[in-house]
Amino acid sequence: MKSILAAALASLVFAGNAMAADGLRIESEAQFVRDYGDRIEQIGPGVYLIVAGELAGKTVSIGEAGLAYDISVQRGQLTGSRRVKTQTQALIRQMEGVRARYAKLHAHQAADTSTRKATAGSFPCFYSSGSNSVWYYGYAQVNATTELYLDNGGGGLNFYYARASASASGYVSRPFGVPNTISLSVWARAENKDTGQVVQRNTVGISSAGISTGYVYSGPAFGHNLSASASVSGAGYCFGYISISDSMPQ
Repeated sequence: MKSILAAALASLVFAGNAMAADGLRIESEAQFVRDYGDRIEQIGPGVYLIVAGELAGKTVSIGEAGLAYDISVQRGQLTGSRRVKTQTQALIRQMEGVRARYAKLHAHQAADTSTRKATAGSFPCFYSSGSNSVWYYGYAQVNATTELYLDNGGGGLNFYYARASASASGYVSRPFGVPNTISLSVWARAENKDTGQVVQRNTVGISSAGISTGYVYSGPAFGHNLSASASVSGAGYCFGYISISDSMPQ
């Protein structure tokens, strides 16, 4: 099969070690490890714990292996009210759908071996027309934070007030000739496990998509039990998965 690596690839120039104001920008697992290698610890295939720096405590999951890990985590959290369980079950079904789509990607990679290296990114996309395959890419920006936030008046933060928030966005540079179709699915969740309050949102997009939970608050309280997570996955002609999660207490 003849393959054409889309010229649009040249327009996706990713800044190394990029931590934007609204999230961690990830192009591929290799890029993430290269840029954050001194601040991360691999805890499983495709799964990394950030152990140093301002992002310490967050977990990043990348690719098919990272997705399998996240599904396992969510299955272990089917607790709480009926509403919370329903939301978690909906999330698991969405994740299972993403996992099923990897089989389609693997089948195309096997048939088009000349472009296997071109699919090394976390969001490979391909469009087939006749004997030609156009390969192109996307990237994700994800953020999940649980934190103290209220000034205690003495130069520190008040330990009785905390909050959780999550956001996710994805971007794809679609080459000329590739039809418009939904390319990305983004999801974000913030939860106060003590009160049962959950904000869970998702959306889809063609060339870009983004979503945010806003804040879920805890306090005044002697302790906090917050979690936040966000993910971006491929849809349509695009494939892949990236997520980030954070919790308090850790």
